[in-house]
Amino acid sequence: MNEKKLAKHWWAFLIRGTVAILFALLAFLATGFTLSLLLIFLGIYLLLDGLFTVIASLMAASDHKNWWILLLEGIISLAAGIFVFAWPSLTLVILIYIVAFWAIITGIFEFLASITATWAAPGKIFIGVTGVLSIILGIIILVYPLFTVTATIWLVGIYALIIGLSLIFFGFKLKSSN
Repeated sequence: MNEKKLAKHWWAFLIRGTVAILFALLAFLATGFTLSLLLIFLGIYLLLDGLFTVIASLMAASDHKNWWILLLEGIISLAAGIFVFAWPSLTLVILIYIVAFWAIITGIFEFLASITATWAAPGKIFIGVTGVLSIILGIIILVYPLFTVTATIWLVGIYALIIGLSLIFFGFKLKSSN
């Protein structure tokens, strides 16, 4: 996808980043809420993130040969969101592993997109940073799965905040290149 065409859709990255920041704020403020409410927040975040990622990939499909990387990332986020809602009674340990694998897999796709995507030229660094942070978060969760619920929620909240800020910066970078 050429840079000017992608720049017209800068707002999609802005929305995706805003949703991530809202999820981060909920994670930070929801320490007194029940786990089921946090699962709902997580499921909503994953579904919205996946939806906007799929939309962005479809917008890139006609002009970019590697659009499918973004599509796979979106599908994985959608699948993770659906999984959270379909089996809410699963234990927290399983949820932690789902989040860890989701973070690693989407991080790999985001990092690959930053390397291969010509459409991301104005802000490739933000996509790459997002990918590396996702992978690091996933590995930390896999290595220490018995973190307390609060620690895990805070890690995911910090991750969502950083990802959200990166996506917003990328969106504004695209807008300024238009």
